[in-house]
Amino acid sequence: MKQEYFVYQVSYFKPLLIRLGNFGIDTEKIIQKSEIRHFDLSSSQNYVPTMVAHELFSLLRRNSENDTLIVNSLNDFSLSELGSYGSYLTGFSTLNDAIAAFVKSNYVLQTNLQTNLKIHKNKAIFSFSFLDQNSRKCRIPEYILLTIVSQLFTVYGGHNWHPISIHIPDAALSGIKSLLPGVECPVQYNQPEYRFVFSKSLLEHETYTNPLNFCGVPKYKEKNIVEVIENVISSYKYGCIPSLKTLASHFNTSESSLKRILKSKEAKFSDILGHILQERAVCLLTTSTMNINLISEHLGYSDSPNFIRSFKKWTGLTPGEYRESMIFSH
Repeated sequence: MKQEYFVYQVSYFKPLLIRLGNFGIDTEKIIQKSEIRHFDLSSSQNYVPTMVAHELFSLLRRNSENDTLIVNSLNDFSLSELGSYGSYLTGFSTLNDAIAAFVKSNYVLQTNLQTNLKIHKNKAIFSFSFLDQNSRKCRIPEYILLTIVSQLFTVYGGHNWHPISIHIPDAALSGIKSLLPGVECPVQYNQPEYRFVFSKSLLEHETYTNPLNFCGVPKYKEKNIVEVIENVISSYKYGCIPSLKTLASHFNTSESSLKRILKSKEAKFSDILGHILQERAVCLLTTSTMNINLISEHLGYSDSPNFIRSFKKWTGLTPGEYRESMIFSH
């Protein structure tokens, strides 16, 4: 089976963490028990492998006793909680444009999702499914996605909109009923994917659009595997220098498989890691007053001589020489 390097953007699940914290769940303590503790969750733009996030989700479910609390915590969710991407989705004049944008760019939030919009006579069908089984078993990714999709329809169709029918992979509505719009409509169970079937006319219904939403429209482009891995390595906390073994385990694959996929793209793990560490080192050298020893420690090096050797290999200068050259140039 082909290894897929799926990831979630932190903005995808961060609202849930905040909301569960408001419900009295010690999410920080749970994070510290998970591999996700190695990642910087303060930036919503960071990425973590789905397997790492699923471990966290399993712990959250265990500590919430049942899924009702998790589902209830998502009530009144707003797309604005997704940051710039949420603003992007709400900046269109019609539902048709918004869904088209979501289908084209949902990989910004998660790369393990398949979406589609079809028109059949006077009906429109919006469908989505996960590309990996673990997301469905985990359930939390499903709850989050249903919340996002339902909110997207509500923004453009109003609170009183209702689908003609809904298809769900489950055998019953229990657990997800409050996340679905118009559950009075016919529901088809045990389906291979989620489907919202609704009137085609809803697609072109004009809604108020704030032109300011378009000022910061992000320029998204689908990432290749090297960029995915770069994003993940960049998302580890300062002080955590992941080994190839660690990164491979976070993707639930082997070191040899990870090396092989990078080699096929003419990339090397050591080069990617070195580039990211160099960027972090330069940032600290030019924007902080920390001495070389503290910078070395902050980056995660076992000792400063190791850091100095690495930095000189990257730039041809020692960290001290580089800092002095920057001061002199300014």
